[in-house]
Amino acid sequence: MFQRDGSRSDLFSMVRIFRIATFYGLFYWHFAAIAQVQNLVPNPGFETFTHCPFDDGQVYFAAPWKNATHDPSPFFHACSPQPSYGVPGGSPFAYQMPRSGDGYVLIRVFSNVFQGAIDPVGKGLSEYIATPLTHPLEKGHTYYIEFFVLPFIRPNSFKGYTDAVGLAFTDTFFYQEIIRSDALPLNPAIENRGMLITDTENWTRVSGCYTAKGGESYATIGNFRNSLETMLVFDGPATYPYNLYSYIDDVFIGKFDPLPDTLLLCEGEELLLNAGFLDAGYRWSTGTTDSVLTVQAPGVYTVEAIMEKCVLRDTVIVIAERDAVALVADTTVCLGERLTLEAPLPGTYEWSNGAQSPNITLLHSGRYALTVTNDCGVFHYETLVETKDCTCRVYVPTAFSPNGDGINDKLEIFPHCDWPFQLHAFKIFDRWGGQVYSYQGEDMPGWDGQYKGMPAPSGPYVWLLEYSTERNGVSRTFVERGEINLMR
Repeated sequence: MFQRDGSRSDLFSMVRIFRIATFYGLFYWHFAAIAQVQNLVPNPGFETFTHCPFDDGQVYFAAPWKNATHDPSPFFHACSPQPSYGVPGGSPFAYQMPRSGDGYVLIRVFSNVFQGAIDPVGKGLSEYIATPLTHPLEKGHTYYIEFFVLPFIRPNSFKGYTDAVGLAFTDTFFYQEIIRSDALPLNPAIENRGMLITDTENWTRVSGCYTAKGGESYATIGNFRNSLETMLVFDGPATYPYNLYSYIDDVFIGKFDPLPDTLLLCEGEELLLNAGFLDAGYRWSTGTTDSVLTVQAPGVYTVEAIMEKCVLRDTVIVIAERDAVALVADTTVCLGERLTLEAPLPGTYEWSNGAQSPNITLLHSGRYALTVTNDCGVFHYETLVETKDCTCRVYVPTAFSPNGDGINDKLEIFPHCDWPFQLHAFKIFDRWGGQVYSYQGEDMPGWDGQYKGMPAPSGPYVWLLEYSTERNGVSRTFVERGEINLMR
Protein backbone atom coordinates (compact mmCIF):
# COMPACT_ATOMS: atom_id res chain seq x y z
CA MET A 1 0.00 0.00 0.00
CA PHE A 2 1.01 3.64 -0.34
CA GLN A 3 1.33 6.42 2.15
CA ARG A 4 1.68 10.06 1.11
CA ASP A 5 2.84 12.71 3.57
CA GLY A 6 1.72 10.66 6.55
CA SER A 7 -1.74 9.76 5.16
CA ARG A 8 -2.57 6.11 4.54
CA SER A 9 -4.50 5.32 1.38
CA ASP A 10 -7.05 2.58 1.00
CA LEU A 11 -5.49 -0.83 0.48
CA PHE A 12 -7.73 -1.83 -2.39
CA SER A 13 -8.52 1.37 -4.31
CA MET A 14 -6.21 4.32 -3.64
CA VAL A 15 -3.09 2.30 -4.31
CA ARG A 16 -2.75 -0.55 -6.72
CA ILE A 17 0.50 -2.43 -6.84
CA PHE A 18 0.32 -5.24 -9.27
CA ARG A 19 1.77 -8.65 -8.88
CA ILE A 20 3.60 -9.95 -11.96
CA ALA A 21 2.22 -13.38 -12.64
CA THR A 22 5.04 -15.24 -11.01
CA PHE A 23 4.61 -17.28 -7.85
CA TYR A 24 7.35 -19.64 -6.75
CA GLY A 25 7.52 -22.40 -4.21
CA LEU A 26 4.01 -22.37 -2.78
CA PHE A 27 3.89 -25.21 -0.33
CA TYR A 28 1.77 -26.53 2.50
CA TRP A 29 2.88 -24.92 5.71
CA HIS A 30 1.89 -24.42 9.31
CA PHE A 31 2.97 -21.30 11.15
CA ALA A 32 3.13 -20.74 14.88
CA ALA A 33 3.88 -17.32 16.34
CA ILE A 34 5.94 -18.37 19.33
CA ALA A 35 5.59 -16.12 22.33
CA GLN A 36 8.90 -14.90 23.70
CA VAL A 37 9.02 -13.63 27.25
CA GLN A 38 12.02 -11.31 27.49
CA ASN A 39 13.14 -10.33 30.96
CA LEU A 40 14.89 -6.95 31.02
CA VAL A 41 16.49 -7.79 34.37
CA PRO A 42 19.94 -9.36 34.08
CA ASN A 43 20.67 -12.08 36.66
CA PRO A 44 17.06 -11.93 37.93
CA GLY A 45 17.44 -14.83 40.37
CA PHE A 46 20.95 -13.98 41.60
CA GLU A 47 22.25 -17.21 40.07
CA THR A 48 25.40 -15.94 38.36
CA PHE A 49 28.23 -14.45 40.38
CA THR A 50 31.77 -13.15 40.13
CA HIS A 51 32.71 -14.74 43.49
CA CYS A 52 30.94 -16.97 45.95
CA PRO A 53 29.79 -14.93 48.98
CA PHE A 54 31.77 -15.36 52.18
CA ASP A 55 30.94 -12.23 54.19
CA ASP A 56 28.21 -9.67 54.77
CA GLY A 57 27.18 -7.02 52.21
CA GLN A 58 28.47 -8.74 49.07
CA VAL A 59 25.46 -8.30 46.78
CA TYR A 60 27.86 -6.88 44.17
CA PHE A 61 29.19 -10.45 43.71
CA ALA A 62 25.83 -11.10 41.98
CA ALA A 63 26.72 -8.61 39.24
CA PRO A 64 25.37 -6.36 37.87
CA TRP A 65 23.39 -5.92 41.12
CA LYS A 66 24.83 -3.41 43.61
CA ASN A 67 23.87 -1.35 46.64
CA ALA A 68 22.05 1.96 46.17
CA THR A 69 22.91 3.36 49.59
CA HIS A 70 25.70 3.03 52.16
CA ASP A 71 24.21 0.05 54.02
CA PRO A 72 25.23 -3.07 52.03
CA SER A 73 22.94 -6.05 51.46
CA PRO A 74 24.10 -9.65 51.83
CA PHE A 75 24.13 -12.15 48.95
CA PHE A 76 23.48 -15.85 49.61
CA HIS A 77 24.34 -18.71 47.28
CA ALA A 78 24.74 -22.47 47.50
CA CYS A 79 28.37 -22.09 46.39
CA SER A 80 29.39 -20.19 49.52
CA PRO A 81 32.22 -21.72 51.59
CA GLN A 82 30.60 -20.17 54.67
CA PRO A 83 27.37 -21.89 55.83
CA SER A 84 25.96 -18.55 56.97
CA TYR A 85 26.10 -17.27 53.37
CA GLY A 86 24.92 -20.43 51.70
CA VAL A 87 21.26 -21.41 51.31
CA PRO A 88 19.33 -21.42 53.45
CA GLY A 89 21.26 -18.43 54.69
CA GLY A 90 21.17 -15.55 57.12
CA SER A 91 21.96 -17.46 60.30
CA PRO A 92 22.71 -21.04 61.34
CA PHE A 93 19.01 -21.46 62.08
CA ALA A 94 17.60 -20.08 58.79
CA TYR A 95 15.41 -22.46 56.78
CA GLN A 96 14.22 -20.37 53.83
CA MET A 97 15.24 -21.82 50.47
CA PRO A 98 15.40 -19.81 47.20
CA ARG A 99 12.21 -19.64 45.19
CA SER A 100 14.22 -21.01 42.27
CA GLY A 101 17.86 -21.81 41.63
CA ASP A 102 20.60 -21.44 44.23
CA GLY A 103 20.72 -17.77 45.17
CA TYR A 104 18.88 -14.81 46.67
CA VAL A 105 19.52 -11.48 48.39
CA LEU A 106 18.45 -10.27 51.82
CA ILE A 107 17.54 -6.61 52.34
CA ARG A 108 16.66 -4.77 55.53
CA VAL A 109 13.22 -3.20 55.18
CA PHE A 110 13.14 -1.60 58.64
CA SER A 111 15.47 -1.03 61.59
CA ASN A 112 15.51 0.87 64.85
CA VAL A 113 19.01 -0.23 65.76
CA PHE A 114 21.06 2.68 67.11
CA GLN A 115 24.41 2.82 65.31
CA GLY A 116 25.69 6.37 65.75
CA ALA A 117 25.13 9.77 67.23
CA ILE A 118 23.55 11.15 64.05
CA ASP A 119 20.97 8.34 63.91
CA PRO A 120 18.18 8.98 66.42
CA VAL A 121 16.97 5.98 68.37
CA GLY A 122 13.62 4.63 67.15
CA LYS A 123 14.11 5.54 63.49
CA GLY A 124 14.29 3.08 60.60
CA LEU A 125 16.59 2.55 57.64
CA SER A 126 16.13 0.36 54.57
CA GLU A 127 18.70 -1.25 52.32
CA TYR A 128 18.35 -0.99 48.54
CA ILE A 129 19.64 -3.09 45.68
CA ALA A 130 19.79 -1.84 42.09
CA THR A 131 20.53 -3.23 38.65
CA PRO A 132 20.81 -1.83 35.12
CA LEU A 133 18.24 -3.12 32.63
CA THR A 134 19.27 -4.89 29.46
CA HIS A 135 17.35 -2.25 27.45
CA PRO A 136 15.81 1.09 28.44
CA LEU A 137 12.03 1.18 28.73
CA GLU A 138 10.16 2.48 25.69
CA LYS A 139 7.90 5.48 26.11
CA GLY A 140 4.19 4.68 26.19
CA HIS A 141 4.64 0.91 26.44
CA THR A 142 3.18 -1.00 29.37
CA TYR A 143 5.49 -3.32 31.29
CA TYR A 144 4.69 -6.10 33.73
CA ILE A 145 6.84 -6.12 36.88
CA GLU A 146 7.14 -8.76 39.56
CA PHE A 147 9.53 -9.94 42.23
CA PHE A 148 9.15 -12.34 45.15
CA VAL A 149 9.53 -11.62 48.86
CA LEU A 150 9.85 -13.84 51.90
CA PRO A 151 10.30 -12.50 55.46
CA PHE A 152 13.42 -13.60 57.29
CA ILE A 153 12.53 -14.74 60.81
CA ARG A 154 15.02 -16.10 63.30
CA PRO A 155 13.78 -19.09 65.31
CA ASN A 156 13.05 -18.45 68.96
CA SER A 157 12.86 -14.72 68.32
CA PHE A 158 10.02 -12.22 68.07
CA LYS A 159 8.27 -12.14 64.69
CA GLY A 160 7.88 -8.77 63.04
CA TYR A 161 6.19 -8.10 59.69
CA THR A 162 5.83 -5.15 57.34
CA ASP A 163 4.06 -4.31 54.10
CA ALA A 164 6.78 -2.05 52.77
CA VAL A 165 8.71 -3.11 49.67
CA GLY A 166 8.63 -1.84 46.09
CA LEU A 167 10.53 -1.29 42.85
CA ALA A 168 11.43 2.10 41.36
CA PHE A 169 12.89 3.11 38.00
CA THR A 170 15.54 5.72 37.26
CA ASP A 171 17.25 6.83 34.06
CA THR A 172 20.71 6.39 35.61
CA PHE A 173 22.09 4.63 38.67
CA PHE A 174 20.78 6.42 41.76
CA TYR A 175 22.89 6.30 44.94
CA GLN A 176 22.34 8.33 48.08
CA GLU A 177 23.38 8.03 51.71
CA ILE A 178 20.38 8.45 53.98
CA ILE A 179 19.85 8.90 57.70
CA ARG A 180 17.99 6.21 59.57
CA SER A 181 14.60 7.90 59.46
CA ASP A 182 14.55 8.44 55.70
CA ALA A 183 14.00 6.44 52.53
CA LEU A 184 15.45 6.91 49.07
CA PRO A 185 13.49 9.77 47.42
CA LEU A 186 12.15 7.66 44.55
CA ASN A 187 8.56 6.98 43.53
CA PRO A 188 8.05 3.23 43.18
CA ALA A 189 6.55 1.97 39.93
CA ILE A 190 5.00 -0.88 41.89
CA GLU A 191 4.74 -1.31 45.65
CA ASN A 192 3.25 -3.65 48.19
CA ARG A 193 1.19 -1.38 50.41
CA GLY A 194 -1.46 -2.08 53.02
CA MET A 195 -1.01 -5.87 53.00
CA LEU A 196 1.39 -7.33 55.53
CA ILE A 197 3.77 -9.95 54.15
CA THR A 198 3.57 -12.62 56.84
CA ASP A 199 4.05 -15.92 54.99
CA THR A 200 7.46 -17.25 56.03
CA GLU A 201 7.18 -20.55 54.14
CA ASN A 202 5.91 -19.48 50.69
CA TRP A 203 7.24 -16.66 48.56
CA THR A 204 4.89 -13.68 48.15
CA ARG A 205 4.61 -12.10 44.71
CA VAL A 206 4.78 -8.29 44.47
CA SER A 207 3.59 -7.27 41.03
CA GLY A 208 1.97 -4.61 38.89
CA CYS A 209 1.96 -2.83 35.54
CA TYR A 210 3.83 0.33 34.65
CA THR A 211 3.53 2.62 31.61
CA ALA A 212 7.01 3.86 30.74
CA LYS A 213 7.94 7.51 30.43
CA GLY A 214 10.82 6.40 28.24
CA GLY A 215 14.51 5.98 28.99
CA GLU A 216 14.21 4.23 32.36
CA SER A 217 17.41 2.18 32.56
CA TYR A 218 17.81 1.14 36.23
CA ALA A 219 15.59 -0.72 38.68
CA THR A 220 15.93 -0.29 42.46
CA ILE A 221 14.25 -2.49 45.11
CA GLY A 222 13.65 -1.56 48.74
CA ASN A 223 11.32 0.22 51.17
CA PHE A 224 10.52 3.65 49.72
CA ARG A 225 8.63 4.84 52.81
CA ASN A 226 10.12 6.45 55.89
CA SER A 227 9.73 4.98 59.35
CA LEU A 228 6.46 6.80 60.10
CA GLU A 229 4.83 5.57 56.87
CA THR A 230 5.91 1.95 57.23
CA MET A 231 3.31 -0.49 58.55
CA LEU A 232 4.68 -2.75 61.31
CA VAL A 233 3.02 -5.62 63.17
CA PHE A 234 4.60 -7.96 65.72
CA ASP A 235 3.56 -11.47 66.61
CA GLY A 236 4.46 -11.40 70.29
CA PRO A 237 6.42 -8.80 72.24
CA ALA A 238 9.06 -6.88 70.36
CA THR A 239 12.20 -6.01 72.21
CA TYR A 240 14.38 -3.09 71.23
CA PRO A 241 16.52 -2.87 69.18
CA TYR A 242 15.38 -4.93 66.19
CA ASN A 243 15.70 -5.28 62.40
CA LEU A 244 13.21 -6.56 59.85
CA TYR A 245 14.55 -8.30 56.75
CA SER A 246 13.10 -9.79 53.56
CA TYR A 247 14.61 -12.15 51.02
CA ILE A 248 14.31 -11.04 47.36
CA ASP A 249 14.30 -13.47 44.43
CA ASP A 250 13.20 -13.82 40.77
CA VAL A 251 12.86 -10.22 39.62
CA PHE A 252 11.04 -9.80 36.30
CA ILE A 253 10.43 -6.73 34.11
CA GLY A 254 9.01 -7.41 30.65
CA LYS A 255 6.79 -6.09 27.92
CA PHE A 256 3.82 -8.19 26.84
CA ASP A 257 4.45 -8.36 23.11
CA PRO A 258 4.00 -11.98 21.98
CA LEU A 259 2.27 -11.22 18.68
CA PRO A 260 3.76 -9.57 15.59
CA ASP A 261 1.97 -6.57 14.11
CA THR A 262 0.89 -8.55 11.02
CA LEU A 263 0.87 -12.18 9.92
CA LEU A 264 0.21 -13.76 6.55
CA LEU A 265 -2.35 -16.54 6.26
CA CYS A 266 -1.50 -18.83 3.35
CA GLU A 267 -4.27 -20.20 1.18
CA GLY A 268 -5.80 -23.31 2.77
CA GLU A 269 -3.63 -23.12 5.87
CA GLU A 270 -4.01 -22.00 9.48
CA LEU A 271 -1.97 -20.10 12.05
CA LEU A 272 -1.26 -20.85 15.66
CA LEU A 273 -0.94 -17.71 17.79
CA ASN A 274 0.86 -18.31 21.09
CA ALA A 275 0.43 -15.60 23.70
CA GLY A 276 2.02 -17.56 26.55
CA PHE A 277 3.25 -15.16 29.24
CA LEU A 278 4.44 -16.37 32.63
CA ASP A 279 1.44 -17.76 34.57
CA ALA A 280 -1.20 -15.39 33.13
CA GLY A 281 -4.83 -16.11 32.43
CA TYR A 282 -5.98 -15.35 28.88
CA ARG A 283 -8.95 -13.82 27.07
CA TRP A 284 -8.96 -13.58 23.26
CA SER A 285 -11.29 -11.39 21.22
CA THR A 286 -12.81 -14.64 19.91
CA GLY A 287 -13.80 -15.70 23.44
CA THR A 288 -11.07 -18.33 23.74
CA THR A 289 -9.33 -18.49 27.12
CA ASP A 290 -6.32 -20.65 26.20
CA SER A 291 -2.86 -19.19 25.66
CA VAL A 292 -2.87 -20.53 22.07
CA LEU A 293 -5.39 -19.58 19.37
CA THR A 294 -5.90 -21.30 16.02
CA VAL A 295 -6.65 -18.80 13.23
CA GLN A 296 -8.25 -19.88 9.95
CA ALA A 297 -9.54 -16.53 8.64
CA PRO A 298 -8.08 -13.04 8.19
CA GLY A 299 -8.95 -10.34 10.67
CA VAL A 300 -7.81 -8.48 13.78
CA TYR A 301 -7.16 -10.63 16.84
CA THR A 302 -6.58 -9.26 20.34
CA VAL A 303 -5.48 -11.14 23.44
CA GLU A 304 -5.53 -10.06 27.07
CA ALA A 305 -3.17 -11.57 29.62
CA ILE A 306 -4.50 -11.22 33.16
CA MET A 307 -1.72 -10.94 35.74
CA GLU A 308 -3.13 -10.33 39.22
CA LYS A 309 -3.57 -6.55 39.41
CA CYS A 310 -3.23 -5.69 35.73
CA VAL A 311 -4.39 -6.70 32.27
CA LEU A 312 -1.90 -6.72 29.38
CA ARG A 313 -3.04 -6.53 25.74
CA ASP A 314 -1.58 -7.27 22.32
CA THR A 315 -3.06 -7.30 18.81
CA VAL A 316 -2.17 -8.89 15.48
CA ILE A 317 -3.60 -8.23 12.02
CA VAL A 318 -3.88 -11.41 9.98
CA ILE A 319 -3.76 -10.82 6.22
CA ALA A 320 -5.05 -13.40 3.75
CA GLU A 321 -2.70 -14.17 0.90
CA ARG A 322 -5.52 -13.97 -1.67
CA ASP A 323 -6.41 -10.41 -0.53
CA ALA A 324 -2.92 -8.99 -0.30
CA VAL A 325 -1.79 -10.08 -3.77
CA ALA A 326 -4.87 -8.91 -5.70
CA LEU A 327 -3.77 -5.28 -6.00
CA VAL A 328 -3.25 -3.73 -9.43
CA ALA A 329 -2.30 -0.13 -10.44
CA ASP A 330 0.22 2.66 -10.71
CA THR A 331 0.16 6.07 -9.06
CA THR A 332 1.02 9.77 -9.52
CA VAL A 333 2.51 12.17 -6.98
CA CYS A 334 3.24 15.88 -6.99
CA LEU A 335 6.70 17.36 -7.43
CA GLY A 336 8.42 17.68 -4.05
CA GLU A 337 5.91 15.33 -2.42
CA ARG A 338 7.18 12.27 -0.60
CA LEU A 339 5.66 8.89 -1.37
CA THR A 340 6.08 5.81 0.82
CA LEU A 341 5.65 2.40 -0.77
CA GLU A 342 4.82 -0.33 1.73
CA ALA A 343 5.06 -4.04 1.07
CA PRO A 344 1.59 -5.63 1.04
CA LEU A 345 2.89 -8.87 2.61
CA PRO A 346 5.17 -9.69 5.54
CA GLY A 347 8.42 -11.50 4.84
CA THR A 348 11.89 -10.58 3.64
CA TYR A 349 12.11 -7.74 1.12
CA GLU A 350 14.21 -6.85 -1.91
CA TRP A 351 13.39 -3.57 -3.68
CA SER A 352 14.72 -2.65 -7.09
CA ASN A 353 16.67 0.25 -5.53
CA GLY A 354 18.49 -2.17 -3.21
CA ALA A 355 16.48 -1.48 -0.05
CA GLN A 356 15.57 -4.42 2.16
CA SER A 357 13.07 -2.74 4.48
CA PRO A 358 9.29 -3.26 4.42
CA ASN A 359 8.83 0.25 2.99
CA ILE A 360 10.72 2.83 0.96
CA THR A 361 10.22 6.60 0.68
CA LEU A 362 10.49 8.15 -2.79
CA LEU A 363 10.97 11.66 -4.17
CA HIS A 364 11.40 10.78 -7.84
CA SER A 365 9.40 9.12 -10.56
CA GLY A 366 10.29 5.71 -11.92
CA ARG A 367 9.30 2.06 -12.01
CA TYR A 368 9.84 0.29 -8.70
CA ALA A 369 9.83 -3.46 -8.19
CA LEU A 370 9.60 -5.51 -5.00
CA THR A 371 10.19 -9.17 -4.24
CA VAL A 372 8.72 -10.57 -1.03
CA THR A 373 9.77 -13.99 0.24
CA ASN A 374 7.82 -15.70 2.99
CA ASP A 375 6.43 -19.09 3.99
CA CYS A 376 3.73 -18.84 1.35
CA GLY A 377 6.26 -18.47 -1.46
CA VAL A 378 7.95 -15.73 -3.50
CA PHE A 379 5.90 -12.75 -4.69
CA HIS A 380 6.83 -10.10 -7.25
CA TYR A 381 5.30 -6.61 -7.40
CA GLU A 382 5.86 -3.62 -9.58
CA THR A 383 4.49 -0.10 -9.68
CA LEU A 384 5.05 2.93 -11.89
CA VAL A 385 5.37 6.22 -10.03
CA GLU A 386 4.94 9.42 -12.06
CA THR A 387 5.33 12.99 -10.87
CA LYS A 388 3.63 16.17 -12.02
CA ASP A 389 3.47 19.83 -11.13
CA CYS A 390 0.57 20.12 -8.71
CA THR A 391 0.77 23.83 -7.93
CA CYS A 392 -2.36 25.85 -8.51
CA ARG A 393 -2.46 28.23 -11.48
CA VAL A 394 -3.64 31.57 -10.13
CA TYR A 395 -4.27 34.14 -12.86
CA VAL A 396 -3.92 37.84 -12.01
CA PRO A 397 -4.45 40.30 -14.91
CA THR A 398 -1.54 42.52 -15.90
CA ALA A 399 -3.75 45.62 -16.18
CA PHE A 400 -7.18 46.98 -15.27
CA SER A 401 -9.06 50.24 -15.87
CA PRO A 402 -11.33 51.35 -12.98
CA ASN A 403 -13.16 54.03 -15.02
CA GLY A 404 -16.73 52.95 -14.26
CA ASP A 405 -17.56 51.63 -17.75
CA GLY A 406 -18.40 48.19 -16.33
CA ILE A 407 -15.48 46.54 -18.14
CA ASN A 408 -12.39 45.47 -16.22
CA ASP A 409 -13.21 47.91 -13.44
CA LYS A 410 -11.73 45.69 -10.68
CA LEU A 411 -8.49 43.86 -10.23
CA GLU A 412 -9.54 40.28 -9.50
CA ILE A 413 -7.73 36.96 -9.07
CA PHE A 414 -8.78 33.71 -10.78
CA PRO A 415 -7.50 30.48 -9.17
CA HIS A 416 -7.48 27.25 -11.17
CA CYS A 417 -6.91 24.35 -8.78
CA ASP A 418 -7.81 20.66 -8.79
CA TRP A 419 -8.17 20.51 -5.00
CA PRO A 420 -9.34 22.77 -2.16
CA PHE A 421 -7.98 26.33 -2.39
CA GLN A 422 -7.97 28.81 0.49
CA LEU A 423 -7.03 32.48 0.11
CA HIS A 424 -5.18 34.04 3.06
CA ALA A 425 -4.13 37.50 1.86
CA PHE A 426 -4.08 39.70 -1.25
CA LYS A 427 -2.09 42.95 -1.01
CA ILE A 428 -1.14 45.74 -3.44
CA PHE A 429 1.77 48.19 -3.13
CA ASP A 430 2.67 51.31 -5.05
CA ARG A 431 6.05 51.87 -6.73
CA TRP A 432 7.51 53.26 -3.46
CA GLY A 433 6.43 50.24 -1.39
CA GLY A 434 3.41 51.83 0.22
CA GLN A 435 0.49 49.49 0.75
CA VAL A 436 -2.62 50.74 -1.02
CA TYR A 437 -4.86 47.69 -0.68
CA SER A 438 -5.10 44.69 1.66
CA TYR A 439 -7.64 41.89 1.80
CA GLN A 440 -7.75 38.94 4.17
CA GLY A 441 -10.49 36.37 3.94
CA GLU A 442 -11.75 33.38 2.02
CA ASP A 443 -13.82 35.17 -0.67
CA MET A 444 -12.27 36.28 -3.95
CA PRO A 445 -11.22 39.95 -3.55
CA GLY A 446 -11.30 42.75 -6.04
CA TRP A 447 -9.51 46.11 -5.92
CA ASP A 448 -11.53 48.97 -7.37
CA GLY A 449 -8.49 51.27 -7.71
CA GLN A 450 -9.42 53.38 -4.68
CA TYR A 451 -6.97 54.37 -1.95
CA LYS A 452 -8.29 56.11 1.18
CA GLY A 453 -11.52 56.89 -0.64
CA MET A 454 -9.77 58.57 -3.56
CA PRO A 455 -8.85 57.20 -7.02
CA ALA A 456 -5.32 55.85 -6.97
CA PRO A 457 -3.07 57.35 -9.64
CA SER A 458 -2.37 55.50 -12.85
CA GLY A 459 0.83 53.56 -13.15
CA PRO A 460 2.48 50.30 -12.11
CA TYR A 461 1.71 48.51 -8.85
CA VAL A 462 2.99 45.28 -7.21
CA TRP A 463 0.65 42.60 -5.89
CA LEU A 464 1.32 39.85 -3.32
CA LEU A 465 -0.88 36.77 -2.96
CA GLU A 466 -0.78 34.20 -0.13
CA TYR A 467 -2.89 31.04 -0.35
CA SER A 468 -2.89 27.36 0.65
CA THR A 469 -4.05 24.12 -0.93
CA GLU A 470 -4.92 20.79 0.63
CA ARG A 471 -4.16 17.48 -1.03
CA ASN A 472 -4.40 14.02 0.54
CA GLY A 473 -4.95 15.62 3.94
CA VAL A 474 -1.77 17.73 3.70
CA SER A 475 -1.92 21.54 3.55
CA ARG A 476 0.75 23.55 1.69
CA THR A 477 1.10 27.35 1.68
CA PHE A 478 2.24 29.41 -1.32
CA VAL A 479 3.21 33.07 -1.80
CA GLU A 480 3.18 34.63 -5.29
CA ARG A 481 4.09 38.15 -6.54
CA GLY A 482 3.52 40.10 -9.73
CA GLU A 483 2.95 43.51 -11.35
CA ILE A 484 -0.27 45.23 -12.38
CA ASN A 485 -0.75 48.41 -14.43
CA LEU A 486 -3.60 50.71 -13.35
CA MET A 487 -4.97 52.58 -16.37
CA ARG A 488 -7.43 55.47 -16.32
